[in-house]
Amino acid sequence: MKDRFLRFLPVALLAICGVVPTASAQNTNMYADGGYQGNVWCGGPEGCVATGFYDGSINGVGVGPSRPGGPGMVCDDYFDDTNPGEHWTADGINVAALNSGNIGAQTLFGSLIGMTGYAELAYLVNQMFTTNPNSALQASYSEALWYLTSNGKISWSSIDKTAQTLVTTAQAYVQKYGNSLGQYANLWLYTPNPRGPNEAQEMWGIVRVAEGGAAALYLLLAGFTCFGAMRFRSPRPNIQGKTA
Repeated sequence: MKDRFLRFLPVALLAICGVVPTASAQNTNMYADGGYQGNVWCGGPEGCVATGFYDGSINGVGVGPSRPGGPGMVCDDYFDDTNPGEHWTADGINVAALNSGNIGAQTLFGSLIGMTGYAELAYLVNQMFTTNPNSALQASYSEALWYLTSNGKISWSSIDKTAQTLVTTAQAYVQKYGNSLGQYANLWLYTPNPRGPNEAQEMWGIVRVAEGGAAALYLLLAGFTCFGAMRFRSPRPNIQGKTA
């Protein structure tokens, strides 16, 4: 009896995996208070911007230095803006729930950079949250993230040498280990809704978002691997009396 059950279990779980609905993003309230921990970077086409971790709240949980939601939120979106003091709504989803079937619909750049691009972004963002980088290194991380999502609008020569190394390291890691995002269950992605020009930016963080049944089931099964089968022009610093 036991042998027959063990032979049947992988088949049953694989069958369940075949019918699990796509994980769906959940409504998330975002707030940016204008604080940031990185340096100011002036190498991009839109002038001087702040970098690194940004302060505010995600679903009412404060993010920033010594706040319960972690050191801040991380922006991967250079060309959109979120004004300091702005509230907006985002679709929040666990990064491990992203896959080739939903990456285009549930992220800002999925149709442009795909799973490989988001695996590179996740690698860099995870490094930020786990290594406690200083302000200069945070700036380099931001430059690297923005380079990867810019579709060539940010030139290679405009990002610093450290940022260039971060980009090539992320690309080499994904090339070696693949573009699965299952290892990044500690990270959450908050994509502005609505999206488009003059809307807020896509952010990453570690504040959990309540998941629907589909998302929860997806992550549960992903954990078993089917049983062997932050306008926030980041925000512009107050340069010559001008903000974002």
